[in-house]
Amino acid sequence: MMYKEQGNDMTEEKQSQYSFIGSLNESRLFRTRKTVEGTSARDMADLAFMNLLSLYIMSNTYDMAPSAAAYAKRTMAYGGQFRYMQAGTDLLIALSSLKNGISNAGAKNQMQNTRFNLPELQIKQFLRNIESGRRIPSAEAFFLKLERGLDIQNSSYRSVRRLAQNWPRLNNMQKSLVITRMNQFYRTNALRSELYSYIRDIGRTQGFAIRNAGNAESPRMRGKDTLAKIAGATAALAGGYYLGKSIGQGTVSSQPIDHSKIYGRNVELKK
Repeated sequence: MMYKEQGNDMTEEKQSQYSFIGSLNESRLFRTRKTVEGTSARDMADLAFMNLLSLYIMSNTYDMAPSAAAYAKRTMAYGGQFRYMQAGTDLLIALSSLKNGISNAGAKNQMQNTRFNLPELQIKQFLRNIESGRRIPSAEAFFLKLERGLDIQNSSYRSVRRLAQNWPRLNNMQKSLVITRMNQFYRTNALRSELYSYIRDIGRTQGFAIRNAGNAESPRMRGKDTLAKIAGATAALAGGYYLGKSIGQGTVSSQPIDHSKIYGRNVELKK
């Protein structure tokens, strides 16, 4: 009898000791619900925005398209409902937090939440298209609506959107600007994000990472249109100065730059 009581005490002690395991999420970025509740609505919106742009880029990259489809499928695995699930992806957790107002990180959240208009139906259709490998119709219209619905205030993130939504038509320098800027976002704000490794690998394997670019996420730079600054700092790379000037003026064209004119010689671009 005494042994059983001791055993029960030991069992209860172990249950108490390991009870935290039941609250762990599968997400590497949001390990517990407490982490989700402590992340601001603004940060959740920025993460969801970058995640959806990342999926679009991945879906248009041959080696990454299957991973994009698998991630979209996981995100939509729970009946396509944006609700908090411990097994949910980073993206699902971010979307559910925005939809249901889970975050309680500071007084600004309530005001920020009133400015969101989550385009839920359009996001679901986007994810279904990614999952099935279908072309995204009117990507420009979708991402503009997403930007407005998530109240994206960072001008640099908006510049990323203007380029990334035309990913299949960009030239190498434009892709380098996008990937470099997105890598900076993930490294600074979401290092454990599930999609960061894919964006990082696109930069490494296809040569789309600009070396020695100043971190646009630093406090003194954050909120500014830093794509233009990155381009200006790499003027020797395929006419970055001219692209940066266009970005700064909001006149970026989706047409490829004629690198032969810039260099005065033939330049073969990766397809």
